[in-house]
Formats: sequence, structure tokens, C-alpha cells
Amino acid sequence: MALIPPSLGSLQLNAPFSSFLSPKHTIFTSPHGHGFGCVCLHKTWRRPPSMFLTNKPVIKDGVLSINGKDTLTGVPDNVVVTPLSNSSAFVGATSTLPDSRHVFRLGLIQDIRLLCLFRFKLWWMIPRMGNSGQDIPIETQMLLLEAKEEPDGPASYILFLPVLDGEFRSSLQGNQSNELELCVESGDPAIVTSRSLKAVFVNCGDNPFDLMNQSMKTLEKHLGTFSHRETKQMPGMLDWFGWCTWDAFYHGVNPQGIRDGLKSLSEGGTPAKFLIIDDGWQDTTNEFQKEGEPFIEGSQFGARLVSIKENNKFRETANEDLNEAPSGLKDFVSDIKSTFGLKYDL
Repeated sequence: MALIPPSLGSLQLNAPFSSFLSPKHTIFTSPHGHGFGCVCLHKTWRRPPSMFLTNKPVIKDGVLSINGKDTLTGVPDNVVVTPLSNSSAFVGATSTLPDSRHVFRLGLIQDIRLLCLFRFKLWWMIPRMGNSGQDIPIETQMLLLEAKEEPDGPASYILFLPVLDGEFRSSLQGNQSNELELCVESGDPAIVTSRSLKAVFVNCGDNPFDLMNQSMKTLEKHLGTFSHRETKQMPGMLDWFGWCTWDAFYHGVNPQGIRDGLKSLSEGGTPAKFLIIDDGWQDTTNEFQKEGEPFIEGSQFGARLVSIKENNKFRETANEDLNEAPSGLKDFVSDIKSTFGLKYDL
């Protein structure tokens, strides 16, 4: 019940007030003991429509906005956004022609602090910082932007996570025009598409750590293809002391070196209970490094798997002494487990 002066009792309600009421509401005034009239409504007010408006992710006038924050400008018409919540969405794009690999322009990134994790070899990622699209390397797997409305004001963070979309994998990259690009590829010329609508997950928040954690939980629920680490059971090997061969051998890991290392740890009173045979045992080839040609920096990361078998260092050949070379990786692992009491091997 709202009180109004009696002199206003016969006045019509103004438009903004009456617009909150349905046509069927009855309004009347009556005398009140203190010289006031009263307005009685049979029903409560309807909330103004603006109170129901939300800032769902949207592309408008070439600008991608997430939770009301401008995220990308100069967004092409073929870019598509699929909202999940006010602060999150999937971003993808369409093409006029089907192909097994597409590179789509998503929009401009300029004058904003950014952090990205990019895959600089098949199985390894490292970070890079920058402030524009051209600072984003190929094979970027995570992109975090720091946005501020004022130089000394609070920051908000926008996260881009490329994900699997059907049979296509995704990654991000920048170009010399400071545009963010999306690369989607199947790896098979026979598997083609003309669109990838859910290739990148985008989310925003005020705390980068909470944002990452929340985003992974959202993707876990939506995709159903993985489990968040909080719900995973820790492997039993973490209760034991172990050894990884990388820092000792790098790519030069070999059976005899592994035996010598395990023996040294045992004789020193700290026997390893699990072993990680790191990079260097795989059967690979590198088309970017050819015999007789000068070395090119970065080409060492261009190796590709030839097969899922071990390389010659871990495989017996006709010219080797059978007592020195293992017949294969499986037999070698069985031998060192029994000799040195290993519980786990990876």
C-alpha cells in the first residue's frame, strides 16, 4: 500500500508508473485518518522490462561482447556466437566451401595485456605475453586477456579456450594485422566441413584463477568428455619416489643409461619406485631437418611420429649383441621392473 496526499487522489497516474500495471488492475483512493489518501492495488506491480534484460554474449555492429564487455572488434560476418550464460559462450565460424582445414578471422585484439599458452612442439606448451593480436603464436591452446576501463581501475579477464568440435581440433593464432584467428582441422583430407560453431569456449570474470577453474568445470559438464581434477582419484604412484629420464638424457635416453641411473639411485639409498621414460624412445622423423643442410632454429621441434613402436635404441637389430640390446621396449621394462623393484613405469 502506498500513501499519497489527498489532493493527488483524483489525479491520473503518470505513464511510467501506470506502465508497470496490467490493464486489469483496479486503482482507488479513500480517506485516511491522517489526512492522506491511499492507493490500493489488487495485484503487485509488474517489474519494468529493463529489470529482466541480461548481457548475454552477442555480436553486434562487428563487436563481440561478453557480459557487456567488448571483447573483439572488427568481427567478420561469418563468425557465430552461441551463448551458454551471461558470461560464457561458444564462438565459431562458417565458410562457403567445405575443407579439412580452415583458418577463420575472429576480430581485432589491440592494446590489451594478454597471456597465452601455445604448443611449441607436439607434446609441450610454454607461455608467451603480449599486448596485441600479432603476439599470439600459432597453436595457442589458451588465451587470457586483461581488460581495464581505466588505467588504474579494476581489471576483468576474458578467457579463450579452443576445444574439440566433433571431428575437428581447434587452436588460436594471431596475424600481422593484430587479428585473432581460429584454426580448425581434422587432419584427414577426407573429413571436411564448412562450419565449426563450437570451436572456442569464451568466458569472463574478475579473478583469473577462479575463471580458469570455473571454465573447466563448465566444459566438463557441457562436453562430457573429461573429468575435472577435483573429481579425479590421484594415482597410487604419487605416494612413491620416482625418476624421470628427461633432465638426465633429454632426447638421448637409452637402455644402458636408464639401467645405470636406476642402479645409482638404489646404491645411494633412494631407490625409485616409478620410472618415466621421457622423450627420446619414440620412432620419429623430422622432414625439416635433412642431412647436409644447415640447422634452422625451431626445426628441432618438427619431429612427427612414424609409428607407435619404439625406435632402434630400444629395439634389437641384427647387428647388435643380444646381451646388450633389449628385444623391445616391453621386454626392457619388464627387466628393469624385476631388477630394481619398480612398481610403476610410464
